[in-house]
Amino acid sequence: MMTTTHGGTVFLRTLFTYLCGMFLFSAVCTNSLRAQPKNYDTNSVIITRALSKDLFDLNSVPYMTPLVETLNATSNARFYNQAYVPKKVSRMYFRVSVHGMVGSIRDDQKLYSPRLPTLEENIFGTLPRYFSNGVLRDTTGLAVAVVKRLFRKGIDSGHITIPEQAATIFGQREGGVTINTNALADILKNDPEFAPFRNIPGTENLQRQLDTAVRRLPGNLSLPPGQNLRTIYAFVPQVEIGSLWGTELMFRFIPPVQLDTSIGDFMFWGVGIKHSVSQYVENPFCDIAVQIGYQGTRLTNTVGATSSKLTSRATFLNANVHASKKLGNIVDVYTGFNFERTQISATYDYVLSQEVQITLGLLKADPPKGAIRDPQNGYPGDDVVQTSSIELSAVNYKWTIGLMKQIGPFAIFADYNISRFNIFSGGLEYRF
Repeated sequence: MMTTTHGGTVFLRTLFTYLCGMFLFSAVCTNSLRAQPKNYDTNSVIITRALSKDLFDLNSVPYMTPLVETLNATSNARFYNQAYVPKKVSRMYFRVSVHGMVGSIRDDQKLYSPRLPTLEENIFGTLPRYFSNGVLRDTTGLAVAVVKRLFRKGIDSGHITIPEQAATIFGQREGGVTINTNALADILKNDPEFAPFRNIPGTENLQRQLDTAVRRLPGNLSLPPGQNLRTIYAFVPQVEIGSLWGTELMFRFIPPVQLDTSIGDFMFWGVGIKHSVSQYVENPFCDIAVQIGYQGTRLTNTVGATSSKLTSRATFLNANVHASKKLGNIVDVYTGFNFERTQISATYDYVLSQEVQITLGLLKADPPKGAIRDPQNGYPGDDVVQTSSIELSAVNYKWTIGLMKQIGPFAIFADYNISRFNIFSGGLEYRF
């Protein structure tokens, strides 16, 4: 299945780029750190990793959900153009077709409410989690908790402002927002809640490390903009084989292929089965059939000089009941009710982006293009692989109304799908 976005951009490129946009939150949300330190601070690096992952976990689903919903409705169109299935045939027949779909994007799918990772309770209420028998056991966990509490204090005091809305993948290209966090060091120094923290015996070294780390944390967190999309287009090749006991089989398939280096290796498949219900009724007013279709995709890619890896799998279920009737020898009218479900599971393994590593002092400069190692400049720098995963799902109900015209062995057809996502679809079919 090849799907494109408004403006002619290949949709798979958009899906990959913006899944990565969320998976690469570590790059996007920390690329405006303060002045580059001469030597990197270990705690700053560790905290940056933890916060970037938390920011991803909080914002990836609302950012991507509109894409899943619309992709679900659009790609699950065009399963049928007639309900008639012969009960008996003298020989097997095939229908080969190409289907095109156009799905519209609603305005309410272009915005979501962003969030920062925060700690809602007093920092002292969390201390037992990090101490054991009076000894600090989890320095990193405590440091990250302190920064999350600083985020909460900054929001409550008005020093950190989170916008009410940010662009989803479908939103405006100018919809990226920046959250200023320069006040963290001052809050840590002056807020009364943190004053007793400085008097805990045995944590003097932690206090110094935390002061240094907070000063070198991001001065701004940037959330990605959208792609300013209004429609999604899809093109699906399809083969139908019939008929046995009033039953047809449907197949859709694209073998594993590298569409281009930015998309990676993509595979698509689909199967379906349709069974005539009207065959059990003598002289039915119209033909009626039930159908179940199941589709899947797999996308893999390796991104950038840091060799970050994306693996994404999606499944699409369509169950429908549809009817059709021939109006003389002029045209066939068909209609159907569809239940649709989409599930996407994606995993992204990554290290901090080169830009962030340079800012933190892990790298001195960008390595030469294509370089695997550049010890002179510290490359490969960050070698701690983090894994982020998202599970997205959506359900849609749709009513389809369409027309088909048979011209010898060929048929042309078009329909309109009414649901939360209005979809126009059509195609050309050859039967032999």
